[in-house]
Amino acid sequence: MDKQDSITAKNTPQEAQRDTERATDKQIGGNHYKTLKIQPIEYSMANKLNACQSNVVKYITRYNLKHQDKNLQKEDIKKAIHVLEMLIEFINKE
Repeated sequence: MDKQDSITAKNTPQEAQRDTERATDKQIGGNHYKTLKIQPIEYSMANKLNACQSNVVKYITRYNLKHQDKNLQKEDIKKAIHVLEMLIEFINKE
């Protein structure tokens, strides 16, 4: 095995699988996006949304998927509102 082969060789089947698994097929910390047909980040990237738009999509999409507790649901909605307020400030500065 030459140097390049040793760099690309996989030590375990799990490591080899990670190379074929799409990042959007897994989720770190929960599973609230797993039931969606398209993840918020995929939608945001496909539509060239800016950071504010992308975050609003994320928070509104997940508020009732991530949290069963109504207070935590409201927190995600408040986060979306806060991001929209920041977006208005950015637009006003232009």
